[in-house]
Amino acid sequence: MTEARRVARNSIVQLAGRGITVFISLAALTLLSRYLGPTKFGQYQLVIAFLTLFNISDLGVATIAVRHLSTTERDPEELMGNVLTIRTLLAVASAVLAVGMTFAFDYEPYIQAAVALAALSFPLTIFSGSYSATFAANLRMEYATLGAIAQSIVGLAAMVFVASTGGGLLRLIIAYDLGILANSLVCLYFAHRFVRPRFHFDPHYMRQMAREALPLGLAVLVITAYGRIDMVLLKWFTDSETVGFYSFAYRAVDLAFPLSFFFVGSVFPLLSSLHNDGKDVQFRKVFQRSHDLLSVGGMAAVMMLILFSKPIIGLVGGSAYEESVVSLQVLSMAIALIWLSNLADHGLIAVGRQGVLLWIALFGLAVNLASNLALIPLYDKEGAAAATVLTEAAVLLPALFILARHTGTAPSFWVTGRLLPVAGVAGVAVYGLQLPWESEAVLAGVVFGLGIALMRVVSIDDLRALMHRHDHEAEPLVQQQQATVEVGTPQ
Repeated sequence: MTEARRVARNSIVQLAGRGITVFISLAALTLLSRYLGPTKFGQYQLVIAFLTLFNISDLGVATIAVRHLSTTERDPEELMGNVLTIRTLLAVASAVLAVGMTFAFDYEPYIQAAVALAALSFPLTIFSGSYSATFAANLRMEYATLGAIAQSIVGLAAMVFVASTGGGLLRLIIAYDLGILANSLVCLYFAHRFVRPRFHFDPHYMRQMAREALPLGLAVLVITAYGRIDMVLLKWFTDSETVGFYSFAYRAVDLAFPLSFFFVGSVFPLLSSLHNDGKDVQFRKVFQRSHDLLSVGGMAAVMMLILFSKPIIGLVGGSAYEESVVSLQVLSMAIALIWLSNLADHGLIAVGRQGVLLWIALFGLAVNLASNLALIPLYDKEGAAAATVLTEAAVLLPALFILARHTGTAPSFWVTGRLLPVAGVAGVAVYGLQLPWESEAVLAGVVFGLGIALMRVVSIDDLRALMHRHDHEAEPLVQQQQATVEVGTPQ
């Protein structure tokens, strides 16, 4: 099998796996939100936010491990043994940090106990987090995907059991941990096909890996911080019920965030190849086409969520979450910005300017903190949602500015401008006709689709040109897949 075919198989497997896990995540969201109610659901999501916010269990080690597995002569078993040792130490540190911070924030004992139980997931992820690097280096990500699916299924089944027996928050956290354990056991089983799992302790090599991984790890921590600190601040200023309403709406962002990776992962090799070959004009054209396509998708997502947030929330969480409607409508704008930022960030990586991403992330964190502290006291959860949108705009604009300075021109937003009236027409039709919401959704989709076709903002040829890859373009995509190994925090 050629390298390009192996990469394509890897991408397809991950896409299929993501589809399955998204479906299961929606089922879990429906179960948890309806069973717990807004207040206890807010407590559950606060616990998960704490885990994510103080997760230092990887710090980029898995990504560096992939690179070393692919480019060095070091024995894979010895290499992965040192990775296991490093991640074990970091997992213990993560658990202590997360639990300790609950005392720093002076949370009630019930939340402290829940975080302590949930922190067990850090050591439980040692094998899944470590051996994902082995699978990525060998282009066999189907094994990591099977682990993620096992986690989703076992976690959901355990949650169903807890709900059916009247269990509370602590037992649901144990169900969460069981899903993490299932993932690690699956990954450990398949890891035997490549290495013999065992711990190694080589202080010199471990220090080398830590030095190489630290810059990437810090960037990931900063990005994670401004993606989760809003829930912690919201709990600080308000209560668990408000956190429940906001976190329910924010799950739409969580589920939509990875969708752009599959498209950008296909475009990234082409951008890298064009830059390496000095084809700047073609680079700008491909980037603009990609920007246009993501703008169309983002605009469609924003339109549908603004128009149909109320029935969507009712379908998933029930009438108890009606107060999440406005938050979801505001947060929908963040989805489009996140997708465009993903492309801009990979454009910077393609031209060798990845070093600025940490500084952009730090700027985003500063904007997020300032806007949350200013808006939450005034507008509660809607203020947190607005702060999220402001943050995503704050990280997108400098990324586009720096990329424009390097390539000579900034991408045009003409597609967004032309589709705004189309979205407006769809909105007027929906509000004017007062049909059942399912019919209105179909109508809005048809109107938007006709607008795209009539204005010819994108074409099938655009998609074919962007998705076309040759064998020599496969390697950058492998690197892109490797670069995202460490960011997967269990949900």
